[in-house]
Amino acid sequence: MFGINEELIKLQKNNTPIRVSVVGAGSMGSGMVAQMTMAPGMEVNIIVDKNIERATSAYEIAGVDKNQIVVCQSLQDAERALAAGKKVCSSKPELVWSMKQTDVVVEATGEPAFYAECALNAIMNKKHIVTLSVEGDVCIGHILKMLADNAGVVYTGIYGDEPGSIKNLYDEAQALGFEIVAAGRSDFGGSRLEWNKETILKPLRESSMSPIQYNPAMYASFCDGSKTNEECCMVANATGLMPDVRGMHGPVVSFQDFSHKVPELLRKKEDGGILDNTGIVERIDKPEGVPVISTVWVFVVVRAQNDYQKVQMAWEPTEGSNRIFYTPYHYIGVQAPISVAYAAIHNQPSIAPKGKSRAADVITIAKKDLEKGDVIDEIGGFCVAGRIEKARIVRKEKLLPYALAKGAKLNRSVEKGKYLTYSDVQLENDQSLTMQLRRLQESLFGDL
Repeated sequence: MFGINEELIKLQKNNTPIRVSVVGAGSMGSGMVAQMTMAPGMEVNIIVDKNIERATSAYEIAGVDKNQIVVCQSLQDAERALAAGKKVCSSKPELVWSMKQTDVVVEATGEPAFYAECALNAIMNKKHIVTLSVEGDVCIGHILKMLADNAGVVYTGIYGDEPGSIKNLYDEAQALGFEIVAAGRSDFGGSRLEWNKETILKPLRESSMSPIQYNPAMYASFCDGSKTNEECCMVANATGLMPDVRGMHGPVVSFQDFSHKVPELLRKKEDGGILDNTGIVERIDKPEGVPVISTVWVFVVVRAQNDYQKVQMAWEPTEGSNRIFYTPYHYIGVQAPISVAYAAIHNQPSIAPKGKSRAADVITIAKKDLEKGDVIDEIGGFCVAGRIEKARIVRKEKLLPYALAKGAKLNRSVEKGKYLTYSDVQLENDQSLTMQLRRLQESLFGDL
């Protein structure tokens, strides 16, 4: 990350900023717009959202004068407005990948089905694509990364979200020659299946996130474990690390003990730890009494090779040779523009699937007893949650990817706590773009 500030300042001085189009003006998208408006060397030219008022508001929050904002629904009108120095809002997503004034498309909708359309069209039109969709990436990220590479553009997740921040620590540790023992994040909500968009309302209202989090179901997906499993899966596929067990172990550790307890726990069982294998992704749960919605830490555990490393890297007296790199914060919309800059300036992703084989996938677990004929609701809803599993097992057992579950109709009853297979459901649209890309990915990529 060193020097990216100077490169952005140079773009600003030369009046050649990175031209960014943002699709989705929710809390994350609008946060990125505000940050890129502050940052040197980047400018947001167009915001697309099905709610025009929300798109307009994102500009206004960022300090753009109302008189500078124009609503356009055609390519010609949008390009004329930009040529006149205006900022464009639209409900037509096709504008962002068609406009010549776009270098980078930011997909921030939170809708996995639309993610596929947006990412594919951006790539086909040779625009870099920065996505906030972890759900989409763990389902079809490998094929989109391959297509982006072939088109000469960048496909990337974001720095500032947990997967990108973990990958940043992983890259640092690997560059220094350390053996990577484990990587992951702290969890909240205990991955308990009772969390849904109704049970989360009281904790959400009482949290500091309530002013900016408008979607209770999205937050419930963190507390029921779905998001944590997806984010660790994204890290697995970007690094080759594997889940040790389905859903990960989730040991309970307080923040006060984090720096020395996590390295001690994430060792093999024969060395006094909890793991069957090293080189894994893991989640760390929080003790009872800690607010459900609270700070998240990301970490990478490494093995120290000599006394100097063991002493230098020990924050507290720690048993064994494991040590930890960790960050006790992540500022998603605030830090994410760094990924825009790296894609446009260095043609490098912050985090993206790696290689020709997939490490992990996220599968679907029933949050309640599901009956034949039931239709699965949204992420963070009442029906299902997501759990990480090795990709080879998912393929062998024909387990249903979590990103494909929404809208699926049950062919048979499934008990709470059981995992769904493809044969258990009738997908909402078996010929959707996401399914077509998923089938292509399965035909072209193997499993670790």
